[in-house]
Amino acid sequence: MNDKRTMLGFLLIGLIFVLAPYYYEWMGISPNPSEPIVHDKKEDNWERKSPENKETQQTGDKESAREPTFSVPQPDSEIGEFKRDTASFESQIVGVETPLYRLEFDSMGGTLVSANLKEYSLVDGQSVQLCNSNSNALAVSLRYMNDARENLLMVEFKPDRDRVTVDADHETLVLSADLGNGRFIAKELTFYSDSYGFDFVIKYRGFSEDVDAEIGWEGGIPFTEELLEYDLPEMGALASFNDERIEVKVDDGDLNSWSDRGYLQWLGIRSKYFLAAVIPEGINSKRYDVVISGDRTGRDLVPSYGFKLSHPLSRDGVWVNRVYVGPLDYDNLIRENGGLERAIDFGWPVIKTISKFILIVFKQMYNYIPNYGWIIVLFALVLKLLTYPLTVKQMQSMAKMQEMAPKLNKLKEKYKNDKQRLSQETMKMYKDGGANPLSGCLPMLLQMPIFFALYQIFSKTIELRQSPFALWITDLSVPDVVEVGGIPLRILPLLMALSMFVQQKMTLKDPKQAALVYIMPLVLIFFFWSMASGLVLYWTLFNVFSIVQQHFTGKGGSSGYA
Repeated sequence: MNDKRTMLGFLLIGLIFVLAPYYYEWMGISPNPSEPIVHDKKEDNWERKSPENKETQQTGDKESAREPTFSVPQPDSEIGEFKRDTASFESQIVGVETPLYRLEFDSMGGTLVSANLKEYSLVDGQSVQLCNSNSNALAVSLRYMNDARENLLMVEFKPDRDRVTVDADHETLVLSADLGNGRFIAKELTFYSDSYGFDFVIKYRGFSEDVDAEIGWEGGIPFTEELLEYDLPEMGALASFNDERIEVKVDDGDLNSWSDRGYLQWLGIRSKYFLAAVIPEGINSKRYDVVISGDRTGRDLVPSYGFKLSHPLSRDGVWVNRVYVGPLDYDNLIRENGGLERAIDFGWPVIKTISKFILIVFKQMYNYIPNYGWIIVLFALVLKLLTYPLTVKQMQSMAKMQEMAPKLNKLKEKYKNDKQRLSQETMKMYKDGGANPLSGCLPMLLQMPIFFALYQIFSKTIELRQSPFALWITDLSVPDVVEVGGIPLRILPLLMALSMFVQQKMTLKDPKQAALVYIMPLVLIFFFWSMASGLVLYWTLFNVFSIVQQHFTGKGGSSGYA
């Protein structure tokens, strides 16, 4: 019988590997990247939250922007029709600097050509850049009813200022263009000192009603992490459309897109930790033509994501939008309109709720303990103390079951030909003896949702990015690596396996089950090898606290999962 239990243990380990991908997909951790993904509908209705005093400023600006009259330089008298000749003007770069970022706009096309985030850096110390060299970011084009398209990338958008510096409050930059035949278009950009979002207002006059304006972003955003494997799985184009989260990702050699017309809350491009997005006006009252796409067919197989947003023009008017170019920071995202915080996918609703709660707890604790490593230590300790009563109950139940083992063997011998009667008598014996064979699962059942919530936090939130702990652990968001004799080793998974081995040794009662004591730590080394060091640190600490508890209680019973 013991041999059968050992074989059953091996079978369960195999089932873990076979069923894990389906479990992850059910939990919302690893969706299929090859197709557009439609996520759960938005659960909460909420109003936009703005920084203090900014709501009045933004509302005032946008209300005034809705007036069809605006200041645009008149066309030169000697130019009757605009000609797309790059030699007719000299391209000018206009810099915008706030306490949070440095942006650059090119007067040729009026596009965003550089976006450096001051508070975030690459491994080499340079600030994070969110514009690729080949990006056409925030480019505007015109689309006519007969499907003809007028690209404005080569049009001169004359700036009203050479440079914009925002030290406090907000400042505005206007890039205006004369398209000839009495048509004028301007980009009015208002930047704020305390926000990664800025107002993007298109003002126009002299157009017919058979033309749409289109805002686009081509060329994606750059990688920002040390290794491609950290950034690549999370990159994609996404949109919140008709209150559903749509996402497009592409594999090697794939070309994919999604398009529709309807109520758009926002659309954008993301990497693991950063986002470029456009939030249009009239979130639930205006319909937009939307395209999000991904292309990974180039020679280097690096994905290029983009989006397009179209809006019909009248003869004269304005089109109000807001642009966000910054980190996937939950607090910053929630201040923007339209539920931009949904750009962070925390997975299945239950896991999402737990993830948000733990993230809030971590961020509040960081105000008092400015090291997320020590926060993880404290979190694991508190969680162990909270689950202590369940663990004690588990150990007591297992001790009672061990006492009942001789009686159980007699029952199996007595009713070996009557399985139904054996089951009834076994359950009666457990009930009379006060033992619960399922009690050993309770700590594990509590642990698994928390584990998956922590997985989401460590892999998808920017708070843990480049956060050191101590000794060799320099970044809690990525696997820890230590070179020993030129060979890279990941110490935390090895320590986690060692702690589990010790813990199982302490609980081992049947020598014939000793194989599992050696197999399970090896299995979990493989499982945890590529996970964030913060997550492995938490699991290792929980095992260590369980070992300490077992040592002082003098009883076994807590498995490596609890």
